[in-house]
Amino acid sequence: MTPMDRFRRIGRLEFGHYPTPVQEMARLRAYLGMKPRLWVKRDDWTGPGFGGNKVRKLEYYLSKALRQGYDVVLTCGAETSNHCRVTAALAAQCGLECHLILNPAAQGGQPASLFLDELFGARMHKVKDRTERAPELARLAGEMRAQGRRPMEIPLGASTPLGALGFVHAVSELQFQPEWICHSTSSGGTQAGLVAGLALFGMKETRVLGVSADDPAAEIEETVRGIIAGIELDLEAPACSLQGEVRVDDRFTGPGYGIPSEESEEALRLLARLEGIVLDPVYSAKAFAGLLAGVREGAMAEARDVLFWHTGGQLALFSRGM
Repeated sequence: MTPMDRFRRIGRLEFGHYPTPVQEMARLRAYLGMKPRLWVKRDDWTGPGFGGNKVRKLEYYLSKALRQGYDVVLTCGAETSNHCRVTAALAAQCGLECHLILNPAAQGGQPASLFLDELFGARMHKVKDRTERAPELARLAGEMRAQGRRPMEIPLGASTPLGALGFVHAVSELQFQPEWICHSTSSGGTQAGLVAGLALFGMKETRVLGVSADDPAAEIEETVRGIIAGIELDLEAPACSLQGEVRVDDRFTGPGYGIPSEESEEALRLLARLEGIVLDPVYSAKAFAGLLAGVREGAMAEARDVLFWHTGGQLALFSRGM
């Protein structure tokens, strides 16, 4: 059995609306004076939980949860977490109890995602900061096991070899091969899935640029390579056969995670004004700022097609009283 055969046999729920559209951004291209054609992959339209890239990853995790008899899922993130919101939405669709370990949002207030977490029926456990999330998740899961329950612990962002398979699958939706794919990267699963997927589907010439939302480039690059190595093990693929060059640009993190920067504000307003497409301030606006810099610096000048992979998250622009 080949790695492709093994990949196709791994269980996956089909809650998202696929393939997500690819739109050309001709007005923005003209404004920037770009030679390459400029496209956007609308993963903000994946559907459940107000969409975003996390839907693809969680389809694999929750398929495993249902097949193996787990009765509760636990995961963690900030109060603005897209991952936590989508986990809560999909858990509700699956009839699974959901627990979220959440630290305060960077800019305070009551995020819209927090309201939706509650609306989807998730049980929330507040911690002081991100360093307390994983220990609290492990403690709660241990208590549940002691009570005879079967908890599934989903790591931050579902950024593991299993979760990253969502973006291996996403590569199969591409109807053309861009020279560049640019996207937001943080916990590494999206980038790992794209790099491994391009290799598996024979498109290794495409360059993937991840723009960091928070962490240093070297740290994310190491994480991405580790996740790809795990995918190779799971698919019984030869070592390094799904690896590719891992590029991370960490120049656009701004003041910190979840805090807009001058560059991300420009990117958000420019894309909305010229193409009617809304980014989010935590991830995709910073990623688009990285793409704009790449264009202006001439790094993509010789390409025919450049694709921005919109990972969703626009609810971070809004808040709601609880």
